[in-house]
Amino acid sequence: MLRALAAALLLAVAPARAALFVATSVEETARSSDAVVRGTVVSVRSRLAAGGLRVLTDVEIAVASAWKGAPGAAVRVVVPGGAAAGLAAAVDGAPSFEEGEEVVVFLARAGAAWQVMGLALGKYRVDGSGASPAVHPADVAPRALARGERAAGPMPVAELERRVRAAR
Repeated sequence: MLRALAAALLLAVAPARAALFVATSVEETARSSDAVVRGTVVSVRSRLAAGGLRVLTDVEIAVASAWKGAPGAAVRVVVPGGAAAGLAAAVDGAPSFEEGEEVVVFLARAGAAWQVMGLALGKYRVDGSGASPAVHPADVAPRALARGERAAGPMPVAELERRVRAAR
């Protein structure tokens, strides 16, 4: 009885999974994006949204190359969450960015700014010749993908670029 109670208590305090993503292919995300860029994060600044009830973070990215679309030399990406004016908000599944970080982002136009398609699955961190989204494989529910397409996940940057450019 005591062991069962102890086990139940341990399970009760086990961390909950944050967000669960449905598997998508690089090609699907590229097709649904207005732009896909590789670049370097120049600045990350949180602010209160109009009305002061939500926190948003503006991310400025210097574009090194556009793999899809013509976004210009820099893009301003707005992501939900952050900390500003004494308020903090964490949004499950939202991508996070760091100044100086090299990234590949799949973008959708949102007025004068951009949003990341697929939340954290649409932002890859570039590390040397590899790139990977900040999503743990256990947080991605598998599903069948179109023949020849590759699930979003860690891969060489060259392969990621080839797949984005070839997506139709």
